[in-house]
Amino acid sequence: AVVSTQSGHYGRAFGLFFARKLSLYRAAILSVAQIIGGIIGAVVLKIVFGSTPGVVATAMSVSGFKALILEFLGALFLVLTVLATINDKRGHAAGYLQPLSIGIAIFVAHMFLIPLTGCGINPARALATNIVAGQIKGDFYAYILGPILASAIGGLVYEFVFNPHYASAYEGIENGEGEEMK
Repeated sequence: AVVSTQSGHYGRAFGLFFARKLSLYRAAILSVAQIIGGIIGAVVLKIVFGSTPGVVATAMSVSGFKALILEFLGALFLVLTVLATINDKRGHAAGYLQPLSIGIAIFVAHMFLIPLTGCGINPARALATNIVAGQIKGDFYAYILGPILASAIGGLVYEFVFNPHYASAYEGIENGEGEEMK
């Protein structure tokens, strides 16, 4: 499977690497480019608005460890959605529903996480806005470590648990041996 750099994988470069859809070199380059682009964007927003919107911070009742777990779960949900959406072995053609499903996953993550952690779910976005705003605090590790762990675990789980199921089902359809998955 080939994944173009324009596929909109929302900071999930390492999830794509662990799912064997992207080389480590390309994943690293994309991650660094996202951080640089995020910093440039945050600086532009600070110049235009006088402050940096999108700064993430935990709620008073949420510890750093709880934030780590929450960010991990939100990012894992997004990684699995992206990987399932771009998987050509599932037998569906590319269309307008793919970006919609990723957008819905991001919306759901934001609905649950904004009140608790500010919903980083992308280390590049969280890092860039907080660097420009000068608000890197002690529990910031949750915004870096949670999504990176989710990308690695999500990529591995998808590749070795979900993907073989789709691959065997799709091969059966191609050979005329099975029914289409519903």
